[in-house]
Amino acid sequence: MNGVNAGWVADQVAGYIKDNQWEGLKEKLSEIARSPQPGLVAQVFTAIPRNVKPSAQQLRISFGEVEGLGPNPVPVIVRDWSVVQLLRVWFLSQIHDLGQEAYVALIDRLFKYSDMEESVSLYAALPIYRYPKAWQQRCIEGIRSNIGPVRKAIMVFNHYPSRFLEDEKAWNQLVLKAFFTDEDIPNIIGLNQRNNPNLAQALTDYAYERYAAKREINPMLWILVGPYLDERAFDLMERVIIESQIPLEQRAIAYAFKHSNYDIACEYCAKNDRFISLSDDSGTPWEAWEY
Repeated sequence: MNGVNAGWVADQVAGYIKDNQWEGLKEKLSEIARSPQPGLVAQVFTAIPRNVKPSAQQLRISFGEVEGLGPNPVPVIVRDWSVVQLLRVWFLSQIHDLGQEAYVALIDRLFKYSDMEESVSLYAALPIYRYPKAWQQRCIEGIRSNIGPVRKAIMVFNHYPSRFLEDEKAWNQLVLKAFFTDEDIPNIIGLNQRNNPNLAQALTDYAYERYAAKREINPMLWILVGPYLDERAFDLMERVIIESQIPLEQRAIAYAFKHSNYDIACEYCAKNDRFISLSDDSGTPWEAWEY
């Protein structure tokens, strides 16, 4: 399901909460709106698992992009979330504007004292926070995290980094670390649009390291290198496509060659008839990138 709105999400949220606690939660939200005490916000946020119906504890929720969940014109993508994560992100979306200093301090306090599962929800909620540019350093810290679920909450199905992470080095670090940690590369939002020459060069260096160690190279790496193909990258890619027994890897390199502006690669394609079929992107992870 795609394009659902915040009101629909609120209806879903109500269905997962114990009947006798839904009204109490709404009352606390009203109290927070009148007097946003950090202690009360933390208390409600932390206690959310206790509000969930037992029958919903193990559910995993997916319903695509949610519009209007926060004040920013950026959707939230709900993909394989726990009910607790959905409830926590919804709760965060209900916190009113307190002015930048107070609002940022309130959310920062939740980050500071969060456990792993709470951190996942807080990072997944980056697109909905007010004052989006205020969260860039927090996003960078999450990218550097050694906790897999926290990194994933930022890197995959999250619009915040591509829209608001202004530092190219920080963006490139996100993509590189996603390759290092074997994340779901095609579902990094903005991967195509934020691609850049420095990232392509760093990925080429990484590919040489993997090749020298006789380790597999993610085919998506070649797709990102393709628009900035140079002699050094071409030399390695030519070797790999000749040696590789992995069809998807061969297709990625053929596609990168075909769509590059590097004359030698284009000539290489023209001289190899099999590249016509190999460079077809049908059924590949890079077919018509959605984001």
